[in-house]
Amino acid sequence: MQNKLILYIAMSLDGYIADKNGGVDFLYETPATEPDLGYEEFYASIQAIIFGGTTYRQVKNELSPDQWPYPGMPCYVYTRRQEPDDPNVCFTQLPPGQLLEAVWKEHPGSVWLMGGGKIVRSFLQENLIDEYYIYVQPTMLGNGVPLFPPDFPKANLTLKSCKSIGEIAELHYQKGEILCLK
Repeated sequence: MQNKLILYIAMSLDGYIADKNGGVDFLYETPATEPDLGYEEFYASIQAIIFGGTTYRQVKNELSPDQWPYPGMPCYVYTRRQEPDDPNVCFTQLPPGQLLEAVWKEHPGSVWLMGGGKIVRSFLQENLIDEYYIYVQPTMLGNGVPLFPPDFPKANLTLKSCKSIGEIAELHYQKGEILCLK
């Protein structure tokens, strides 16, 4: 089984993963598609999840406050905050490369980098993301939380596929080489 880090995420047409208040309601405004953007198949293929702290808190407190949505899945939260104990996750401050190596040592195979933008930038700065599945919603927010915040390195990616699923565009890219480090 090949180790790889996969960014699997949705964004608005203008590049935001959340509105200016951190809300993601726009993701649910597009009529549901069949199948479910391949989520079930994707989820079955991963061995672990890495969250940023803000995304973890949003999932835990807003999106799924009554039940952890990833039972039995090894979940790691990259955060600098002191978080209350949670049996569902492992909190860490390891640098991205060390964290990924530690996760692969315990759970070899595909790891889902869930987001948000700051953690995506951190993993991009070390050229660690192997594949990108980006689902572009037919909504423009005008401002908000960008998928790719400033100060990430320029990178070339290879387009593996591009398809429409209802009103949503699925872009699948594979890692290229970093051209310039900041």
